[in-house]
Amino acid sequence: MATELRERTEAFYDLPADAIACFRRDGHVLLPQVFTAEDVETFRTAIREASFAANTEKRPLADRDAFGKAFLQTQNLRLRDPIVERLVLSPRLGRIAAELMGVEGVRIFHDQSLFKEPGGGINPTPWHQDQYYWPLAESTTLGLWMPLMNIEADMGGMLHASGTHRLGFLGQHEISDESQRVYGAMIEAENIPVVASVPMRAGDISFHYGWTLHAAGANFSNTLREAMIVTYFADGMRVAQPSNPHQEHDRIKFLGGREPGAIADSPLNPLVYQALRS
Repeated sequence: MATELRERTEAFYDLPADAIACFRRDGHVLLPQVFTAEDVETFRTAIREASFAANTEKRPLADRDAFGKAFLQTQNLRLRDPIVERLVLSPRLGRIAAELMGVEGVRIFHDQSLFKEPGGGINPTPWHQDQYYWPLAESTTLGLWMPLMNIEADMGGMLHASGTHRLGFLGQHEISDESQRVYGAMIEAENIPVVASVPMRAGDISFHYGWTLHAAGANFSNTLREAMIVTYFADGMRVAQPSNPHQEHDRIKFLGGREPGAIADSPLNPLVYQALRS
């Protein structure tokens, strides 16, 4: 199993040209069956164990703010488990990220599990931009969202506001009730198309640019919704001057303390894919 899993995480995915075009036009794309359901179950076991061992959230769901209700977040799981590391550092995923963005190589920014608890409808993930949190100087960044199980419409699937990646930075709005109000009103006022990525099967993966507005529905089901996230940036990226406390936190935690203006190439940011040069 270990050998077969290694081979599949290193084998390249046949990425269609129309998927690349869709990603660059809309800022997001859903790719079917990047991994087999069997592989996902192996990853799921490791991710669950590492997440539950590390997560410290004990408050009742109703007592948390919008961010705390949205998901149980556990970061840098690849540093805790070799199977998770195999997934996160996968050349298969790295090549997809590079080809979607049209860059020669990509590095890891971070990884995290996001588990959305059964909440009876009180725990949607508000609209937000991921790159609000990232002190990275350019827009060649993306994140993937990989369900660890089959995701149905009532479990809190992904929502993307198509084309919003082209708008760039939209304001200092962290994941909150405020970001939901501000971005929700903008999406409605400007009639921006919203695409719901549900249902998704185990093995499907959704990708979106760092500036793409996205959200997730509430979990109305009785099942813990389990998903894994990996974020990438183009090799050669420079560290930006942090513009908010979250970016300063992430500069230290995920970029190894690299100073603004420096190349983002700390030991925490390994190169996971590099195209062969002719």
